[in-house]
Amino acid sequence: MAATLTTHTADIDLWAPVSREALPKPLVDAMAQRDWANVRAELGTVMDGITTDGVYGRALLQLALELPVGIDPVFDSYRAAASIDHGDWDGLRRCLASSPVEPIQLLGMRNVLLAPLNQIAPRDPLSPYAMLFAPYEYQLNQIHGGYRRWSRAMLSFQAIELVWARPDVPAGRHIRQRRLQDAMSLAFAEVEAGRLPTAMAFTLEAQHLDGTNEPLRLCAPDLEELIAVALGDERIPDLRLLSDLAKPTGLSPLGAWQVLLHFLPLLSMVGGDTFLRSARIAERIAAGLGSARAQLASHAWRVTAEYTSAPGERHPELPGLRAQADRAGVGLRVLPQLLAGIISKRPADLATAEALARRAGNRWAQVTALTWMAAHNPNARVARWLAVLLEATGWRRPLLVPAEVAADAALGVASLGVRSQAIVELASASGRPNILLEVSTRHVEDTAAPLPSRLAAVEALGTLGTTRADELLARLSRRNDDLGKRARLVSQRRRRTGLSEREVEVVQLAAAGGTNREIAERLSLSQHTIARHLANARAKLGAANRTEAAIKLEELDGLARD
Repeated sequence: MAATLTTHTADIDLWAPVSREALPKPLVDAMAQRDWANVRAELGTVMDGITTDGVYGRALLQLALELPVGIDPVFDSYRAAASIDHGDWDGLRRCLASSPVEPIQLLGMRNVLLAPLNQIAPRDPLSPYAMLFAPYEYQLNQIHGGYRRWSRAMLSFQAIELVWARPDVPAGRHIRQRRLQDAMSLAFAEVEAGRLPTAMAFTLEAQHLDGTNEPLRLCAPDLEELIAVALGDERIPDLRLLSDLAKPTGLSPLGAWQVLLHFLPLLSMVGGDTFLRSARIAERIAAGLGSARAQLASHAWRVTAEYTSAPGERHPELPGLRAQADRAGVGLRVLPQLLAGIISKRPADLATAEALARRAGNRWAQVTALTWMAAHNPNARVARWLAVLLEATGWRRPLLVPAEVAADAALGVASLGVRSQAIVELASASGRPNILLEVSTRHVEDTAAPLPSRLAAVEALGTLGTTRADELLARLSRRNDDLGKRARLVSQRRRRTGLSEREVEVVQLAAAGGTNREIAERLSLSQHTIARHLANARAKLGAANRTEAAIKLEELDGLARD
């Protein structure tokens, strides 16, 4: 599953000068004429000293970096805020020397961004700006549970007194965009530490709020697409994140880093070079900002992206990454430890990653660690805990988990007697017909299993269209209970291929570009067996070759979805 991108974004430089064509002409003209009275009047309508990323993006912030220092405290405040966004710490020091508006906020942001690896809480929690510093602290520490608690607390936090008294904040814009900021913060928090259906709800809400060209509004459709994939949807996301970032109106370096770190876990699902490119951009931004915690978090994602693009060998930078992480807070240790567990496949490594993720409130990492454990060394505790988390969070495509590993995990959990609708859906999303048949059969034949899980298994059988699935559905259809009713409905709309589960699986892998040898290695079969399965599938589908067989199978899939 490879996401599509509309522009080439390999060389994005968020510090490079950008065009000012998108800026209001009166502002550009006043700046050119050094008409500071009119510059201040124009900036007062578009520049926000608290929330600097707006519809004009880097074009406006680069203009703010050219404001003179020492002639107006509001100018000093604007320039100082833009300096923080760009990691221009010398520029910030010059602005602070000129008594800008609210230096406490500027100093607080400096202290948060430049804190050492082991800082896990703000230096001044009693500051009136503590709620504004908190999301940076939680994200830099990768404490997703804390970020989720903050995002919910913001719903009852009122900053009107701070905003109203500040001449460097346009109160109207700030108040109007507050709901959008809350909705997207909640969406990101639910992806990382809560429930995907709830995250989807907040994402959809954000797309109906005011602020068509606001950065958070622009990235909401991408977030919706990726959440749908995580929930098990088969769509191929068409992402605009990086192409929007490259525009003059794109996010500031700091704002871009924040958004990328929210997106990187989800981008790991889409394949192609989108994930790796995004991780490298985030790492370059973190280096430019000079933030130790941002650099460690970004470094971990870049190493992870490079490993997943060429799995099989231990990444040479992983030992150094883990050594740095050992000196950091618990949240920053999660991803390096998780990657180490994925590579080693040792239960102890994965169990440590799961425990760290639980402490940090990182739900997706918990699901990932448990999925790998269930695939390679399942036990009753792991099976139950994975089923509970899958049901609670909505994840159906665990991150950093290949489809075959997710399928093995679903089978491992079902083999231990755990019955859950989420386990059936995990097997379905993995795309392994033979595993899905086995997991579904265990559910429908277990009279003690919860009814929703058995009904989900009947639905899953209807998506297969294989000989054994048809036989089982026919047998179920003769029943007079809820399973029989559902089986009869499914039978009326299911696709019929006449293929076995293994034949379907081989054709799907061939359609993805796999050679007989590659498919044989993946399924632990001989090349001769793969060739026989393909020949049988072509004959049953009436196809002349493997390409036509794949097309005919996809057509049947499409009819079933319709």
